[in-house]
Amino acid sequence: MQKFITENSKDPPWPKPKPYTANIFKRLFRGWNSWLGFLNEWDYRIKLGELNILGLPVFLVNDANLVRRVLIDEVDNFPKHPYTLWILEPLIGRAIFSVNGEEWAFQRRLIDQAFQIANLKRVFPSMSLATESLFKRIKKSNNLSFLNIDKEITLVTADVIIRTILSRELEQEEANNIFQAFSRYQKNAGRVLIFRFLRLPKKFIQSTLNKDALLIRTWIQKIISNRLEEYKHRKERFIPPRDLLDSLIQAKDQKTNKSFSERELIDQVCFLFLAGHETSASSLGMALWLVAFDSRVQNLMREEVDSVVGERGLDEMLGVEDIRKLQYCGAVFNETLRLYPPVTFFIRARSQSNTNFEVDKHKSRCPLGALLTLSPWVIHRHENHWTEPNKFVPERFLGNNFESLRRNIFLPFGLGPRKCPGASFAQQEAILILAEFIRRYNVSQVKAHVPNLIGFLTLRTNNGIYLNLSPRS
Repeated sequence: MQKFITENSKDPPWPKPKPYTANIFKRLFRGWNSWLGFLNEWDYRIKLGELNILGLPVFLVNDANLVRRVLIDEVDNFPKHPYTLWILEPLIGRAIFSVNGEEWAFQRRLIDQAFQIANLKRVFPSMSLATESLFKRIKKSNNLSFLNIDKEITLVTADVIIRTILSRELEQEEANNIFQAFSRYQKNAGRVLIFRFLRLPKKFIQSTLNKDALLIRTWIQKIISNRLEEYKHRKERFIPPRDLLDSLIQAKDQKTNKSFSERELIDQVCFLFLAGHETSASSLGMALWLVAFDSRVQNLMREEVDSVVGERGLDEMLGVEDIRKLQYCGAVFNETLRLYPPVTFFIRARSQSNTNFEVDKHKSRCPLGALLTLSPWVIHRHENHWTEPNKFVPERFLGNNFESLRRNIFLPFGLGPRKCPGASFAQQEAILILAEFIRRYNVSQVKAHVPNLIGFLTLRTNNGIYLNLSPRS
């Protein structure tokens, strides 16, 4: 395998796996505060892991060929596991992320149609305005030497999504309420999975999630109801969509001639808002921490950004064509997604029986209803797939080093037909925000602060991400 030369000999922080144990209850206990606690050291070396959790067959799928089989070649035979719906239904209803079959296919056709209308170029001004607001807030900060960048990034990514979906700014007070509710939901949802492993009933499990979910859904419902009421009073037959919500309302399925109902719109917008801002906040916060971690990378990013910007002042934001030229900044974000994928686990179910997985001439029967875990967190750090897997090396994602992608082992957004429809949106948003940070500030670490990462629905820290920012002259 190729060896990389890096300036920083240390590995960026990550929750190290626990020693192997065959005791299921000990593993469930370790996963109580973070799903990453389920993992053993051995999981990062094996191609296929088998486990039985109180009668439920569980497989950890690390082999590239099996990943392709589950996510691409035989995707209909490996639908989303019912546990996904159980955990997320109070919050996003029956949105596209957790349903299967024709219900999923119908939603995907309409969402693809809406994303085609609200394309990357059209939504870029909203991204730019939200990013400009971010730096106005930071400029007013009284303590740039100890700035919780996690808080700022969470707000700006939510602001981007709100402007893109609803054509308005996100107010600070409503943002705080929503973030707190979702933080509680995440924590409770992580434990719901363990409750389900212990065979607690669905009604009890979801009752622990309903209060926070209702707060978020009520906020989204009011916005959508107002927009639909506006549509009723429009005299014009058709008005070009202003935002993604308009595109979702106007989308019509050519196969069924149906559009989204109000309930379906609420489900989809809840999912798009929370998934869009939460996953981007997770990865962007850690990207900035990595930039502070490695001055070599920061200098290379700054050289690239300065060469694209030229003599323009800070009052002129980067444009959409500028973003496309920032290849190294894009590589930094991809390497962040590899080390810190926002969604650490995907779970699938086996929908047909009598199917075997074969790895190195060893056959493992995969029975009906088995739970298959595909973990970007594990696969992205697996020693069979990556050179120096725990090191921060953006050059992996430049030029010919993209071989990792072609082997189906880079999956922060999933793979195949169920790949996240907002992947390109997230890439554009991330490069814009990272590049504008580099234009304005030197970024360095705060002494003795290391982000403490936990994984539930998304990967976040429970102690913030603090950085030292100093304005560039």
